[in-house]
Amino acid sequence: MMDSEQDSRQSDLRGRAEAILATTVQEPADGSQIEMRRLIHDLLAYQIELEFQNEELFSIQLQLKDARDRYARLYHQAPEGYLSLDASGVIRQFNQTFASMVDNECADLMGRSLAEFMAAADRDIFLGRFKAFFKNPEGKSMDVTLRRRGKPASSLIARLTGRRETDTVSPVGRRLAPPLLLVIVSDISVQKAMEDALRQERDASQRYLGVVGSIVIVVRQDQTVSLINPAGCQLLGYRQEDIIGANWFDRFLPERLRVSAKAHFASLIAETTDLIKSQESMVLTRSGEERIIAWRNTVLRDTAGYITGTLSSGEDVSERRQAEIALREREAILHNITEAAQDAIVMMEPAGRISFWNPAAEHIFGYTREEALGRELHPLLAPERYHDAHYKAFPVFQRTGRGNAIGKTLGLQARRKDGVEIAVAVSLSSVQIRGQWYAVGILRDETERRAQEIELRRLATTDPLTGLANRRYFLAQVERELNRLKRYSASAALLMLDLDHFKQINDAYGHAIGDAVLKHFAFIASQTLRKIDLLGRLGGEEFAALLPDTTMTGAYPLAERLRGIIMESPAMTGAGSIGFSVSIGVALLAQNDLDADAILIRADRALYRAKNRGRNRVEMEKWDDNDRTSRRRTVTTRNQ
Repeated sequence: MMDSEQDSRQSDLRGRAEAILATTVQEPADGSQIEMRRLIHDLLAYQIELEFQNEELFSIQLQLKDARDRYARLYHQAPEGYLSLDASGVIRQFNQTFASMVDNECADLMGRSLAEFMAAADRDIFLGRFKAFFKNPEGKSMDVTLRRRGKPASSLIARLTGRRETDTVSPVGRRLAPPLLLVIVSDISVQKAMEDALRQERDASQRYLGVVGSIVIVVRQDQTVSLINPAGCQLLGYRQEDIIGANWFDRFLPERLRVSAKAHFASLIAETTDLIKSQESMVLTRSGEERIIAWRNTVLRDTAGYITGTLSSGEDVSERRQAEIALREREAILHNITEAAQDAIVMMEPAGRISFWNPAAEHIFGYTREEALGRELHPLLAPERYHDAHYKAFPVFQRTGRGNAIGKTLGLQARRKDGVEIAVAVSLSSVQIRGQWYAVGILRDETERRAQEIELRRLATTDPLTGLANRRYFLAQVERELNRLKRYSASAALLMLDLDHFKQINDAYGHAIGDAVLKHFAFIASQTLRKIDLLGRLGGEEFAALLPDTTMTGAYPLAERLRGIIMESPAMTGAGSIGFSVSIGVALLAQNDLDADAILIRADRALYRAKNRGRNRVEMEKWDDNDRTSRRRTVTTRNQ
């Protein structure tokens, strides 16, 4: 086939040469001249044919050069390193990517052993395995650490994969060139780091599961167990391999509970019922014993958000529940004395010493029954500031059983064994036994309740993101200040503040960064305003500040100062430094303001003027009689 194509090409070239010679004018001649001319004609035709061949060869050479250049660019700009190694592991060819990996000039690499660039720990291993790798590289790879030249020295983890080059012909003597190994060098440093991190996390989880005393179990959506820790195996009495893959409900729940438990689990997987986060239920051990387990549950979901099973942590509370039953029986016997056993019940004898001390008192005050009985009550529990009043009133109580605190519930401070004072509610009564007066006190630890009250008050008045006054509390304080202003003819101002282009920050960086900017603004503004001023967040990126005892001559410079500080105080976030500005509207509280809404409307009008005039500025608004009618106002997040 190739011969016929070659003959056709030669015939075509000869035809083109003949066509050129045919245009030459020839004179008549005798026989010898004809032969001579025929020879000259053949030589000229051959010469023209060679010229055509040279032109075609030159064109082919240009095409080959262009293809070679494209290949070289692809070769050197490849994302992975390429090497050609001889049988001794010496570098015979490489691309620029590999040179960059080891931070070496190209001239320094040719003819050097690849092992020279490896960490010492990998070098001997590589050399020991290279012969077999060179002979049969298919399906094999080696992970090595390559050293980078430079200061400071660094390294990368590389994966070497290879294949044998096909036999090539040497241009000298037409002999086969020595075989080479083509090696692909892949930087897997990041992959290795991730694998190591995952391995460490997995190992840490396994260690935790191994030492935690609670039961940890995963039940898949098909009701089979996919994970259980040693504590769970010990409780149930089975080996781990006997539990994994078993149906949790059929094997480990009492028969009477299986149907309802399965139905609830199926509903949970189908998301037609809510998860019971905390519950107590019975489990069945291998010995047939039923144990009470206090479970804490959560659901597991796949990447699409569907529930794939449950993860539960359980504590065996069987003994605890039995002890509680016994305790309740004991409490029933002692009901007439300790019906409020959750509170401390203390009895004081006529001499002022403790004669009864219940378990709740032990818990609240830290003294055991043995430590408390026989001790003087007031030196033991009362802070010293109460002692004088007690000793003055105590003789009257001893004689009459009466006192200022008898029959009342008082909020006092008491001192625990560790010296810490706690808030208690004390209910005192007197009991006469054999002609002598005893005092019986019920003391309730109010520390947590009072802390909860404080926290509830804080939550009710504070914006959860910024810690500033929330909208409701802020407006209430404006109303209060307005009433004070009307009563005493005082002065006050209100600033409306709105972060400029805040939506762009949210869109560019996400809401988490946006929240960080809001908190930064709240901090800077709080530091800039006076202690008597109240800063609140009305919603979104809109804030307001109440400035008591302030006229416009004081409010405007303060607002301008705040605006300038905000401009010069970018927020340092996880996305870097983010600069932003604020527009401010200023309004004065007036005697004829009907409510806080009227003030907000005027301040908001000034704020919009600042927005419309280019933002990052302060504008004042004068009182407008048309705003005397009270109107409710809803603050919405601006998208400007």
